[in-house]
Amino acid sequence: MTQLRHFSHGASVFDIDSVEDFTEKVIQSSVPVIVDFHAEWCGPCQALGPRLEEKVNGRQGSVLLAKINVDHAGELAMDYGISAVPTVFAFKNGEKISGFSGVLDDEQLDDFIEDVLAA
Repeated sequence: MTQLRHFSHGASVFDIDSVEDFTEKVIQSSVPVIVDFHAEWCGPCQALGPRLEEKVNGRQGSVLLAKINVDHAGELAMDYGISAVPTVFAFKNGEKISGFSGVLDDEQLDDFIEDVLAA
């Protein structure tokens, strides 16, 4: 569990607000990281976010969730070509390995996380 100590609150879910933060907590992570690009005003984001958090927290640190508010981290949104929210990417060993836009049902979310862990 030492790996998680530098993340906010020691949890599997944390906010990203800068390119430097993204590099440290996502790109340099030894654990796969799911990145949720979202916005407060986005209804589908409000539906997806809590479900993603619950599923990641249930994985006991085997995967992490980084939440990026596109209104507060526009540079990151531009860097990753975010044109719609929610958009979710998965990173493993510093590389983007998969992703989706929109809302998935619970079974699709489970499958997505399993694929990330198996990659």
